[in-house]
Amino acid sequence: MRSPVRPLAAATSFLTAIPVARRVAFDERDLANGAVLFPVVGAFVGAISATVAWASSLVLPPFVAGILGVASAVAATAAFHVDGLGDVADAIGASLTGRSPLEVMRDPRLGTFGVAAVSLDLVLKAALLAELVAGERYPWAAIGAAAIARVAPILLAWRLPYAGGGTGVWTSGLGRSRVGAASVIGIAIAIATSGVAAAWMAGAVVPVCLGLGRWSRGRLGGVTGDVFGASAELTEALALVAAVALG
Repeated sequence: MRSPVRPLAAATSFLTAIPVARRVAFDERDLANGAVLFPVVGAFVGAISATVAWASSLVLPPFVAGILGVASAVAATAAFHVDGLGDVADAIGASLTGRSPLEVMRDPRLGTFGVAAVSLDLVLKAALLAELVAGERYPWAAIGAAAIARVAPILLAWRLPYAGGGTGVWTSGLGRSRVGAASVIGIAIAIATSGVAAAWMAGAVVPVCLGLGRWSRGRLGGVTGDVFGASAELTEALALVAAVALG
């Protein structure tokens, strides 16, 4: 595989369940280079969700179409981000009661906080997507929100040490240029799909990164894969809120 293709394939393989180059071994350098293209992969997932929701809205009520659109995104990502949100929510709940958040995050079972967080997140996004497809409109903003959402993990990985295991070595290869390029790509996609609402959608990254970043540094000593997933999921939901609020 030629080098220009490897970063995109690495990013797609890392962020989704799409069978891209399963027989090719990617290393941390491929993934660090591919981080620049995280917003592009996010936009692709958002396009899947938007298209399913829009097509469904032609024959089904908007809320049902919104549910199907969100479900298609969950399937495309193998629930990677949703799983992270649930684990982080359980960890936050554990820290409130004096338990070790890292220990709770290693538990594959979801607790009360995790179930509540995932349920509310999915219902909120389905309702927002339903609003975007009301009147059989194509929900372009869903693509922009998904692209912006994938910038949040990159910002957290750049500013905080990695406290997890496995594939997190790639975060040490991030630099200001890569983070800046990813941010520009994400914002550009949001502008192209959402117009003036893009500024407010991009602003969703700020509270998510500040809030999760501060908690992760204090409770975990850094970020983990679950924190990355949670940041993307929360940013996408807030970006959709901004898109709907601004019409």
